[in-house]
Amino acid sequence: MTPEVLLGFGGNVDVEITWDDAVLTRLAAEHGIASGELDTATEITDERTLLISILAFARAGEGGERYVADRSVLETFPASFDHRWTLGGTGIRAGLVMQTLGVPAMVHLVSTNPVMRELLPAGLHCLSSAGPDSLDPHLIVQFPDGARVRTDRLDVTAPRANRLIYVNDPPNRDLVLSDAIDEVAPTLQVLLVTGLNTMQDPDLVTDRLRRIAAVAAAMPDGALVLFEDAGQHVPALGRQVLTQMAGIADVISMNEDELFGHLGRRVDLHDAAAVEQALRSARRQIGARTLVVHTQHWAGALGPRAAELRPALHAGVVAAGTRYLIGDGATRANHERTATVPVQARAAVVAAALERAGLTCVPALDLHTTTPTTIGLGDTFVGGLLAAYAAQRQTEGVHA
Repeated sequence: MTPEVLLGFGGNVDVEITWDDAVLTRLAAEHGIASGELDTATEITDERTLLISILAFARAGEGGERYVADRSVLETFPASFDHRWTLGGTGIRAGLVMQTLGVPAMVHLVSTNPVMRELLPAGLHCLSSAGPDSLDPHLIVQFPDGARVRTDRLDVTAPRANRLIYVNDPPNRDLVLSDAIDEVAPTLQVLLVTGLNTMQDPDLVTDRLRRIAAVAAAMPDGALVLFEDAGQHVPALGRQVLTQMAGIADVISMNEDELFGHLGRRVDLHDAAAVEQALRSARRQIGARTLVVHTQHWAGALGPRAAELRPALHAGVVAAGTRYLIGDGATRANHERTATVPVQARAAVVAAALERAGLTCVPALDLHTTTPTTIGLGDTFVGGLLAAYAAQRQTEGVHA
């Protein structure tokens, strides 16, 4: 039977480098990078500007996603580090989580290659618009808490662990959609919309949004459309996507960095009053029906479907926590063990205050490891959330 969950629309392979203070220090010195040049918004055109971006994010302790104009940089830069190939993209990672948890799902692919074919597990149902094989890896940089790069021209220390994504991926930039999506739409109970952030052609964006709206309209009454926001490569197109998805999606979801970006300011995630104001302001500004924000300390929701999503938010927190602790290859038993970890005490106070204010909020878990995985936490949160939601819908269907 065809799964009733479609996770779209892009997918890719990642090349994950192992952070090395000594290598980054050597490269920063070779390129003569000075502290005053560090800027998270710098245009990335070569190895030097890539290093400027990485060090700027590390200094801020922030995560992000950026476009790299010269694709060759993404091919040569990993050679300076230990690195490995993995699967990437929110849809694929969410699908892997759902498969681990025993909930069937389909993923939509726009490219394929030998690495992807080798790494995709058997049994994961795929729709694809891919043409000939192509390999356009996304560079993944994870910096640990306390990472330090020091030369005679700069001194950078990361205040906390985070991850960076650097991309130049033509198939995902075009995001061609398979005609099979229209065929399965009437049977879908869940549609995940992701991948639009990498697009750069306004006409293509308009067309893909039109197609997505038609798919959503063809889904059964009560089905869920969730849009997971991400770092937009072209900000003006990001505003167009968000505005139109607010009219299509039942839920708009994002992480703390994206929340801060929309607000134009940072928020103390342990200040319940500030968080409440931020979530209400963001929902109003975006026009979201229901807004979900998942952070390192809590996952909150505001809107008509917020209370309904409480069990799913908890499942998302557990899934993300499991990836933080285990990384790739986490098992269902790993998820079950993570679910027994106590919650963060300060986060529990914030969650209780937000609940009293009429929001829905689940505190994150008090996790400890010397080797955290920071890439894919949001993707995994979404996978855990949708697995729980889909399983709940299936149970309701059985008893209806």
